[in-house]
Amino acid sequence: MRTKLLMAIACLLGLCIGFGACMKGDEDAEVNISTYVTAFGLDTIYGKYYKFSIDQVNHVIFNADSLPLGSDTLLNNIVIDTFSASGYITSGLLDSLFVAGDSADLTPAINKPGISFKIISNDASRSQNYNLQVNVHKVDPDVAAWKNISNLPADFLSAKSTDQKILMKGEELMVFLRENLLLKSDVSSETAYSWKTYTMTGLPVNAMLHSTLCYNDTLYMISAAGDVYNSVEGAAWQKNETLSGGVRTLLASFSDKLTAIKEVAGELRYCLTKASSEAWVIGERVHNGFPTEKVSSDVYFSSTGVERAILVGMPLPVENKTIPWMTIDGDDWGAMTTDTEYFCPPMDNPSVMFYNKFFYIVESGLEEMYESMGGLVWGLSVGKFHFPEVVEGHKQYALTVDDANYIWLLIIGNGEENTQLWRGRLNELNK
Repeated sequence: MRTKLLMAIACLLGLCIGFGACMKGDEDAEVNISTYVTAFGLDTIYGKYYKFSIDQVNHVIFNADSLPLGSDTLLNNIVIDTFSASGYITSGLLDSLFVAGDSADLTPAINKPGISFKIISNDASRSQNYNLQVNVHKVDPDVAAWKNISNLPADFLSAKSTDQKILMKGEELMVFLRENLLLKSDVSSETAYSWKTYTMTGLPVNAMLHSTLCYNDTLYMISAAGDVYNSVEGAAWQKNETLSGGVRTLLASFSDKLTAIKEVAGELRYCLTKASSEAWVIGERVHNGFPTEKVSSDVYFSSTGVERAILVGMPLPVENKTIPWMTIDGDDWGAMTTDTEYFCPPMDNPSVMFYNKFFYIVESGLEEMYESMGGLVWGLSVGKFHFPEVVEGHKQYALTVDDANYIWLLIIGNGEENTQLWRGRLNELNK
């Protein structure tokens, strides 16, 4: 009984101490309110208002959404149209009274807390300094920064090819070229690459390099004869007897299945397998107009976390358009076609990628890029996101995207020009 009584007294004392602490904190907060900044804002920047936040703990006024590149030229004489506080606002060494609506030179505050304002309570008993930091983009976020990869092996640079593939296998970038040449390196480090070339063995002369996909940490490729070959490391290949026979093309690699088109009793059928030891599971008949040659696909996750695939390829449909196809299971494909003018025009050997929440389709020549948010309505990408000008006009190319949002672009040399490898990423994603 005595123990229970002591515990009750202890709890009561704890509550009293806690209540006292809360009271003390409230009292301090009430006093500090007399020197609070409540709102801050600038005149429009290129016609747009940018919201400023106030860090009341560290007493910093800042904009989380950086101003556009080039805004620094406007900040040397800009109107602060909103500046509210619970007390008097002063600035400068002499604590001059600040009036909202005045123009000011804010260049010392660009990307650093470089300008100080003092808030003095109405009774002049307290004051608090607030620092202003105006964040401005140092680079244009809508521009893709490209780097031409150097220090590549000589046999890769001199390689010529009419069939090629580039893909990611885990953290390794793998480039497949004719003459049985494989280039690969771990690219998880963004600076140190160790490029090596290998001679591929076990593949027939009619192997279709562009068909290569990676599924379940194994590489798969088909031959023009309809046989399937697989490899773990990419150099030594062997025929997969279980999956071989009548395979027209590989379509997409999901996290739990590999999908393809297979000829069955004279009909083209979608099919899938969940492991290399399993036979193809035959699905629906291939739709009219569905690409069956030089297929390019990308598997991505929707905003709701559903795994999907988008695909383009050859030949072009009778509508003379580039029509992408989508699926969530590899068997039920739907054509993303529209009767409006907002379709993707016919492209020779198109490639598709899902990048930065948009779909992009590019063609041989790399001179035009079409973009879409949902895959149905397409428009010419007229912004600043494009390939390096020096690669425009090249017909033999391949591309892929890694987990760090880098686009890897392979350009096959022609004439005296070497084969090239480029790496690019939107500046917006360099965070």
